[in-house]
Amino acid sequence: MSDYDQTPYVVVERRGSNLGAFLGGAVLGAIVALLYAPKTGEETQAELRDGLRRLRDDAEDRLGQAKTDVGRGYEKVREEVTTRVDTAREDLRQRRMQAEEAVRAGRDAARKAREDLERRVSESKDVYREKVARAAAEADASDENSG
Repeated sequence: MSDYDQTPYVVVERRGSNLGAFLGGAVLGAIVALLYAPKTGEETQAELRDGLRRLRDDAEDRLGQAKTDVGRGYEKVREEVTTRVDTAREDLRQRRMQAEEAVRAGRDAARKAREDLERRVSESKDVYREKVARAAAEADASDENSG
């Protein structure tokens, strides 16, 4: 197999309004009808008026349908955006509550740790004072015995 057979290719599909093609076809049809119509000028004019009226009515119908479609699309997107914003707000509210709870828990833990540390320091001071008092008492007792 050659490299050319394995080369990927891209297919581009173009979607657009058929209104331009419709109008172009209508105009072309009107021109052909004028050229080949075996009718009088008044008949041709009346037929052209009717054709243009139908063309205008059809264009108005298509425009109305397009407006309706755009309106529906707008509402659908609006609802989607509103839903996503509401979801994001709720998520943000929940995260804020979680953060507040975490801060509260951290403060409580820090307060408990400080109380525990202060209690241990106080106990250590009491033990140290007792040892100092015992050592002083023993020193006084030994001074009395030696003297």
